[in-house]
Amino acid sequence: MSIGAVAEQLGVATSTLRWWEKQGLISPRDRRVGRRYYNHAEVRRLATIQFLQETGLMSLSDIAALLAERNDNQDWQEVVHARIDSISVQIEQLTAAKAYLEHALRCHRDNVATECPHLRDDIDARLARKPGKKQSRTAETGRRSAGPAGHERGERQPLRDRPQ
Repeated sequence: MSIGAVAEQLGVATSTLRWWEKQGLISPRDRRVGRRYYNHAEVRRLATIQFLQETGLMSLSDIAALLAERNDNQDWQEVVHARIDSISVQIEQLTAAKAYLEHALRCHRDNVATECPHLRDDIDARLARKPGKKQSRTAETGRRSAGPAGHERGERQPLRDRPQ
């Protein structure tokens, strides 16, 4: 298949396929009159690269390590474990963001961004941190805070531990 036909089948630009080639992920064995042609195995490899990018949100270097037949620099399992850890952190961050947004919808304040006591407490805790130190736990409890779930007073609990 020509580069144009492969690009169309995968729904990507031909420049994407050229970039993947430049990154060493693929090397079309057949060139005719300066044009790239891909065999079935190469098209499957390109589809695999695309699949890994879309579903695993992997970088091209991670994909290269995963697809390498013999990798002396990295064990592909380490790459996958690191990516799983990264996705877990992203899930935690997105869960916290969702909790804040859901709380904002339930908050009975005219301006939730400036009047919500739980948001104010979380902002105050953030401001109390030492500069340059990124902390993922609240200063008051030492536990992760995923955001407020209501206006109840008392000990600050992570959202996932609070009653809804």
